[in-house]
Amino acid sequence: MLLCAFSVLIFSATLLLAFGLYGLLTGERNIIQGRLKRYTSGQKPGAGEGLRGGRRHFGRSLLRRGGRLFAALKLSAKVEEKLAQADLPLRGEEFLFLNLLLALGAPLFIWLLTSNVSLALLGGLFFLISPWFYLEQMRRKRLHSFNNQFADSLSVMTNSLRAGYSLLQAIEMVAREMPPPISDEFGRALREMQLGTATEMALSNLSRRVGSEDLDLMLTALLIQRQIGGNLAEILDNIAETIRERVRIKGEIKTLTAQGRISGIIIGLLPVAIMVVLFLISPSYVSVLFTEPLGLALLGGAACGEVLGVLIIRRIVDIRV
Repeated sequence: MLLCAFSVLIFSATLLLAFGLYGLLTGERNIIQGRLKRYTSGQKPGAGEGLRGGRRHFGRSLLRRGGRLFAALKLSAKVEEKLAQADLPLRGEEFLFLNLLLALGAPLFIWLLTSNVSLALLGGLFFLISPWFYLEQMRRKRLHSFNNQFADSLSVMTNSLRAGYSLLQAIEMVAREMPPPISDEFGRALREMQLGTATEMALSNLSRRVGSEDLDLMLTALLIQRQIGGNLAEILDNIAETIRERVRIKGEIKTLTAQGRISGIIIGLLPVAIMVVLFLISPSYVSVLFTEPLGLALLGGAACGEVLGVLIIRRIVDIRV
């Protein structure tokens, strides 16, 4: 009876996990793009397309309904801000619900395959942490791409202003001429202004979505210029030169601290690699760590030490400019 109940729970968790991942991979972006393509081509939706749309909506609807459990938490607002910076089409509560599905469904699935409770718990811990790690990596990657393009976008705005364009036309030039992600963000800010949002509010939303210090510097100068006046083209030109110097200095610092970062990666991966090798050579020797209470305590202490050491090394090599 107990095994049957566990099987039902495992099946339900796996099904929810599959639907959640399906909703994450499809998202609303493909739906919106399909609608725009249909409207611009003048075609009318047929019955088969409506059926496909219904299936496509189901996974996202599941995430939306499950995310209501976390809607009242303040954490969901902070997570949603990071999701916007990473350009992931999820709300904060939906991400938290998907993380919960992974943390609960993966251990049940591993336990069904291996009947090892310790391995299932470690798998659950991995799937609990990995979405946050993926989110942070995507956010950092997108921010890095934005900062690398930002100085060139300021040059485009400066040349546009000197050619007699207005600020909105200069922003439109950036949205049209520059590659993503900076064109996407400036295009969204431009659409907000065209729909009636105040310029200050649209620029504030842009800063919140991107989270770039270089962008904050430009927006601060822009807002001050709108209040007290001045040569905006010259101001943006000076900011662009400052940002280029910052990018150059950051590149030099990254080169000088490469040895420390590589040392941190090696130190972090070496104990894990040794454990894998020992497990392949003598599984019974290593399995004691996963079956005995003292072994589990040692593994927990080792994991905490690993995380602490990596954080300390990253803190040392992270030089802010």
